[in-house]
Amino acid sequence: MEMDVIRKFGAFTFASRLKRLSDRLKAEATTLYHHQGIDFNDSWFLVGYLLSRQDNMIVTEMAKALGISNSAVSQMVCDMEKHNLLTIETDEHDKRRKLLSLSEDGREAIERLSPVWEAVGDCTEELIKSTGQDLLKAIADIEKELEHRSLFARVIGRISDSGGEQSSSV
Repeated sequence: MEMDVIRKFGAFTFASRLKRLSDRLKAEATTLYHHQGIDFNDSWFLVGYLLSRQDNMIVTEMAKALGISNSAVSQMVCDMEKHNLLTIETDEHDKRRKLLSLSEDGREAIERLSPVWEAVGDCTEELIKSTGQDLLKAIADIEKELEHRSLFARVIGRISDSGGEQSSSV
């Protein structure tokens, strides 16, 4: 039996394990949507959910609210527009601003997705509770620590403290 190398390396591969877990959960959610006859990709969840709560947002507002990059939001928006799930209109007061809203197809999809999202949330909460750990608090604590001092700063500090040679190409 082949060993899971990423798991074997422990904290050294922490980010890779989180991404792998995230990718798996997103893929399974997308499979659930398709099983329910809904053409929706879970990578669009954040934009879809946010627009179901507030129409006429711009990319920069959305990125700020979600804590992700403008380019990540723009990619989701582009994909959702191709699937006719949202509309993009020019702001009549500022022609440079593009207002994002769910289309009629998008609203229907969100309405059909809502009970699936609720079930996914419930099952995810059960998974988390089954570990006996407060994983959401631990993640929030890590996020807070990184806001206080980035991983970059921590690693540079560790390298500097150990007297290690730093490459100018790093």
